[in-house]
Amino acid sequence: MPTFLLISRHSPESCWMFNEKTRQVHLDLLNKLESLMEKYNIKMLGAWFVLPEHTLYEVFDAPSLDEFQKMAMEPEILQWSAFNTMEMKLVATVEDVKRLLAQPVHSG
Repeated sequence: MPTFLLISRHSPESCWMFNEKTRQVHLDLLNKLESLMEKYNIKMLGAWFVLPEHTLYEVFDAPSLDEFQKMAMEPEILQWSAFNTMEMKLVATVEDVKRLLAQPVHSG
């Protein structure tokens, strides 16, 4: 399964700690997120907030980029993404890197 790092940022003005509208959007998404991940066979490996920077780091395993993007199009996630900028990166685990290092070097 591919592993994805999602980095989300919002402005201080739209921070759920101070903005009632975005707080409700966050609560709605949190209440639905587990069922959305089950629907697309996606597993959250971890999530970390850097509160002073208004940044969220999440790591997911997903069957494919396509399934991950389908989940991102769900209404609750679209509503949440309206006030967040997001970067999505395909990342490798240490085990993935070990497997790659065990292969012979390909010279061009």
